[in-house]
Amino acid sequence: MNQYDVIMFGMSNHSEWDRGVSNRNYHVLKELLSKPEINKVLYVDYLPLTWKRALRILKEDIFVNKKAATVIKRSATFKVSKVSEKLYVYSDINFVFSPLMTVNNIKKIALKLNFGDLVLWSFNPFIAPYWQKFGSKLIVFDAVDNWSAHSSYIKMQARLKKAYELVKNEADIIYTVSKNLLNFFEDQANVHWIPNGVDFIHYNKQYSLINRDIADVKKPIIGYIGIIQEKVDLDLVHYLAEKNPDKSIVLVGPIWDEQSLQKKELKNYKNIHFLGYKSYEEAPMYIQQFDIGIVPHRANDFSVSTNPMKVYEYLACGKPVVSTENVGTENMNDIIKVASGYEDFNQLVNEALQASSTEQVQARQDFAKKYSWYNTVEKMLDLINKKLL
Repeated sequence: MNQYDVIMFGMSNHSEWDRGVSNRNYHVLKELLSKPEINKVLYVDYLPLTWKRALRILKEDIFVNKKAATVIKRSATFKVSKVSEKLYVYSDINFVFSPLMTVNNIKKIALKLNFGDLVLWSFNPFIAPYWQKFGSKLIVFDAVDNWSAHSSYIKMQARLKKAYELVKNEADIIYTVSKNLLNFFEDQANVHWIPNGVDFIHYNKQYSLINRDIADVKKPIIGYIGIIQEKVDLDLVHYLAEKNPDKSIVLVGPIWDEQSLQKKELKNYKNIHFLGYKSYEEAPMYIQQFDIGIVPHRANDFSVSTNPMKVYEYLACGKPVVSTENVGTENMNDIIKVASGYEDFNQLVNEALQASSTEQVQARQDFAKKYSWYNTVEKMLDLINKKLL
């Protein structure tokens, strides 16, 4: 078996995971650290593109020490921490004004840590113009959503277009989270659709006590978990609340646009409950209390490039799922219900609430087991190992 070191450019900061955030990047790294072919990983926190993000990183990741980690190098603009024998984390603000300074720092650190045969693995397209400078044996890009369709990068379209062209031309392997992204990368032979996964055991753990904010909510519960941002169709939530006054609509997650929620006056509905952010550790407790999980996402260029992790989480808990159309659920449409409009969505929700059986619960959980993060990362590593032969 070939052993190799990995420099991974992340889509989030390691400290966010310490605070209970989880995403594909988190689960992939977690699995990699358990694999015998992985020698060491230098995880590079999300590299800032604005001064606002740089200041946040300075405050949360450079000035503050990570839990159970040892700082092995720190300056006014970057820090390197040793988290375990296999994992090192690099945080940096230099990238916002001098990407080459960041690249040179990372190369020096990798050399100091005795990194040998190197695989560069990036979730971040903005590093593409610089990745050839690392001299890696293999370049892997994991396309989690289409960043050029995300509202956060509207002012960076030219830079993103150049970056994605480099990804298409230079990456040895490209993983895509959604089927739609195969087309985005022009169906090249090196592009592989590998959807998200789920930690089945995590979502089936038992809780001796249930938090009162969910335990006291009237049943049945139509539940949603995730960031409440522009992709969430709040008009659909409004419609469901009006059509189902005898049911509770529970939204679990941080609110990105408080003003839009006030305008829609959703908080005035007695059967709508905003429970706020819950950590990854708490998430199963809340989903287990749902009677049905929903994905009320707007269909747009960004949504179609996604593959909602929440659907796997709902299914791992055995819950029926109703989703809107064209939001990246292609591989799950045989086990969930997909609605063609508001009226259809409401009808499917009510049918699922009435029809769910023990056999259906088992079928949903069996489906979720097939999409374990272990299996997901095994597929990824199999493609890498074949390339390295």
